[in-house]
Amino acid sequence: MSPVKVTIAILNYNYGRFVGQAIESALRQDYPDIDVLVVDNGSTDDSADVIRIYADRVRVVRQPVNIGQGRGYNLGFEAAHGDWIVWLDADDLLDPDAISTCMRLAGPGTAKVQYPLRLIDADGNALPGRVPYLRHQGDVEPIIRRFGHYAGPPGSGNLYRRSAIAPYFPVAPQDWPICTDTVPFVTAPFHGDVIDTGRPLGAYRLHRKRPAIAPGYRGNFSSDMGSEVRLNATARDRTLALLRERSGIDVRGPFLMLPAHVRQRIICWACTPEAHPFPDDDRASLWRLMRDSLAACPGYTPFERLTMKAWALGVLLLPPAMARRIIAIDRDAPVWASLMRWTRRTGA
Repeated sequence: MSPVKVTIAILNYNYGRFVGQAIESALRQDYPDIDVLVVDNGSTDDSADVIRIYADRVRVVRQPVNIGQGRGYNLGFEAAHGDWIVWLDADDLLDPDAISTCMRLAGPGTAKVQYPLRLIDADGNALPGRVPYLRHQGDVEPIIRRFGHYAGPPGSGNLYRRSAIAPYFPVAPQDWPICTDTVPFVTAPFHGDVIDTGRPLGAYRLHRKRPAIAPGYRGNFSSDMGSEVRLNATARDRTLALLRERSGIDVRGPFLMLPAHVRQRIICWACTPEAHPFPDDDRASLWRLMRDSLAACPGYTPFERLTMKAWALGVLLLPPAMARRIIAIDRDAPVWASLMRWTRRTGA
């Protein structure tokens, strides 16, 4: 029996310095039936020159003007030839066995196979840690109904069965200038199980040149912290509206927030109160939110729950200078990471 075709849709906008490496990582896959597609969303740098080098080995779709991430996702989905698809951000990388490993694990009832990503810097050098800290798997629909979301990798860490996400594309580009990866991420689990590989199969590049928007806040964010925190809620609500409109699956709040999202909300409240998008937040309400979220969210060990509560109390109650020092603690530092691995092995 011939293998199932898989599309790697590389999404690029002005990442000429990285896109060649992303294409190379897609072309190096050891899976026998790979369809590599590059979607260039109106780049104005040297991306076209870089992509042209690979013109005989990849398919290219170009949007003349960047009208947002949603349009890029639409183009990738429309042009994909595969029965499975991964949207690979042009600044990220896949390991050579990424697709073959995922496809060995995928079964008839699988909607998505996910994998963590190692961290690298702008030059491709290894950084401590991986993303995400926590990943939910199996039947995650009950978690989504409780939280409006679930824990899993960023966009490049998800391989989707095309039929599981087909009802939700195309999206309206004007509604999805960014965060379009939320759409397949949240909708796919309503059409099958989430399988986790248990080990990293790629790399997530941290290359932001400007200072971090707050201590302890990681990622290639494109806006201020208040906007980033607000996006957690708006992207969720728009995705659940799509789920309701196109599949008749009604998932309504009120929702708890995932602990990771509560953490971001607390950091925003503590570090940039003038930009905080939730005016009713205060110390007591944020503490209750973290406490209730940790009590309801599966996947954390007792020690992890305890340390996250202690972190929240420290940030919420201590003077600002001390709170910032707590926020800045690197969870991926070798000693801390080793302790967390030990607690997971022992169930502490």
